[in-house]
Amino acid sequence: MPIGAMRRIPGDKDHRSNVSAGGTVAKHKMTAQEKLLCKKIGPKLVKDGLYFVGIDVIGGKLVEVNVMSPGGITYINRVYKVKLQEKVVDFLESKNLERNAAFRRKTDLRKIVDEA
Repeated sequence: MPIGAMRRIPGDKDHRSNVSAGGTVAKHKMTAQEKLLCKKIGPKLVKDGLYFVGIDVIGGKLVEVNVMSPGGITYINRVYKVKLQEKVVDFLESKNLERNAAFRRKTDLRKIVDEA
């Protein structure tokens, strides 16, 4: 499920839209096609343990999945005046609680089986 989107715009002196190359960032309302793309790739990413990624889409086509450094969050925060990191941390905390609870259930079950 997407939590933010932005459009990168190339600068005057470089065709690349990277901010480090002079590009700028603007608000972006996701298209139906982009939302469908996220819906299609989301389950595979989650299955692979990738809960927080950034994707690059050009012309409606997925061109890159950024798993090591999905750095767009700071730009999205600035453009939309939000704090997406709060959503990310809340999500990670909830996942951690779920995993801890599952570990406790597994440990308790093993103890019961061992004592039987």
